Parts: sequence; structure tokens; C-alpha cells
Amino acid sequence: MAQVKYTQKDIYDRVFKQKRMGVGYDPEDVDDFLDGIISDYGVFTKRIKELQDQVGQLQNALQEAQNELAGGQAAPQEPVQAAAPVEPTPAPAKEEAPTNLDLIKRVANLERAVFGTDHEA
Repeated sequence: MAQVKYTQKDIYDRVFKQKRMGVGYDPEDVDDFLDGIISDYGVFTKRIKELQDQVGQLQNALQEAQNELAGGQAAPQEPVQAAAPVEPTPAPAKEEAPTNLDLIKRVANLERAVFGTDHEA
């Protein structure tokens, strides 16, 4: 399983540089968006933990059932391995998060709408 790059605290503590006055994104808007991501991240982490606990319980129940079927032998014939961490499934194509290119295009369209087509950065 791939390592998690950012924790909720990493996202919360991140401070973005400002290049010059009046250029860039609204810090409050970025903060609000990141707050939503932090919240989602917490929900996903909790759900993964719940699923891993459920897998452990099911493995224990399976082991008990296998022992009963084997005639109540003291040692199981084949030990059950611990569950691998749950890999997140990719979202369907129509619900995918916007890519960096999509965001750049949206920003360019907003700049054209605000500054006009003859504005140069």
C-alpha cells in the first residue's frame, strides 16, 4: 500500500507563500477548502479503521468455523493471515476530483472574465 503523504495536521499547518499583493488566491477561500479536505481525510481514516476491525472480526469468525468443521482440533490446519490494509478504490470517472490542469484552466477563465482578454501577467 502506498504511504500517506500528508496527515490531517500537515494539511492544517501548511502555510502558502504569497508572491505579491493582490496576486494569487483568497487565503480564506483556500483555508475553507482545506478545512473540508481535512474533514474528509478524518472520515476516510475512521472508515478504514472500522473496515480493518471488521476484517479482523470476520477472520476470527472464519477461523472458529474452520476449527468446528475440522472436528474441534486444537491447532488450525491453515492459519489465517492478517488482512492487508484496505486500498482506496478510485472514484468513478464522472466524479473524479479536478486535476491541476483543470484548476489552471478554471483560473485562466476567471482571469479573462475579471481582467479581460488583453491582460498580460
